[in-house]
Amino acid sequence: MPNQSIQRATRILSLFSYSRPRLRVSQIAREMGLPVGTVHGLVRTLEQEGFLSQDPQTRQYRLGMRLHELGSIHLATLEINQKAAIPLSYLARETGLVGRLGVLERGVIVVTLDTLPLSKASVAPFIGAAAPAYCTSMGRAILAHLPQEAVGDYFDKAALVKFTPRTIVDRQALLEELAVTRQRGYSLSLQEFLVNLDSVGAPIFGEGGQVAGALSLNGEPRLVSEANLQDLARRVMETAAEVSRQLGHYQYLEPMREV
Repeated sequence: MPNQSIQRATRILSLFSYSRPRLRVSQIAREMGLPVGTVHGLVRTLEQEGFLSQDPQTRQYRLGMRLHELGSIHLATLEINQKAAIPLSYLARETGLVGRLGVLERGVIVVTLDTLPLSKASVAPFIGAAAPAYCTSMGRAILAHLPQEAVGDYFDKAALVKFTPRTIVDRQALLEELAVTRQRGYSLSLQEFLVNLDSVGAPIFGEGGQVAGALSLNGEPRLVSEANLQDLARRVMETAAEVSRQLGHYQYLEPMREV
């Protein structure tokens, strides 16, 4: 397949989202600014290879199972997932909160591991979901430990949207929050991304000391309260440090500092 066709095919796949899980050929053509005939040929090829599937009744297309297969392979073989699965599972079970692992990808946090406590075993997993980095605890934990140039580049490109009344969207205030996060060793997002959801996060470092991802505990504000925040932060930091050691980063966990 020529390079241009590959680029167009990846653009087609990128058009699908949670808000738009099904699309017609005419919609895809309009979004891409291409003739319907050209798009139809690309879509048919993607369908034949299993990357798209068509509803015979509505004639609309959706993502195909081949992508699910590849995604499952990716998540199962991702080293940070393999190292974090058991420690994060214990953390969720011991705290009764939802444990998540995420990595920074193209400016957003992609959840690669979602561990539920036994009390929430019936809740749908959050794996694969993408969230803004600036207003989530995992995002802040990662941003706080990136080189200054990388952080500046992130904020130059990021659209700072106010998801809730508590969302911080001022760049300087966010930079100050990252500085505090770096100093105390853990990050916070208190009802900034979702109403009635608090989150405590900590960075995971790989071999060489570079930040590789982050993990977090998530729950209702009454669960992540001032009374138990320090204990939850300690648990999150210890678990993140354990995963970091398994990834080859052997720096000892420093005593947690209140800021």
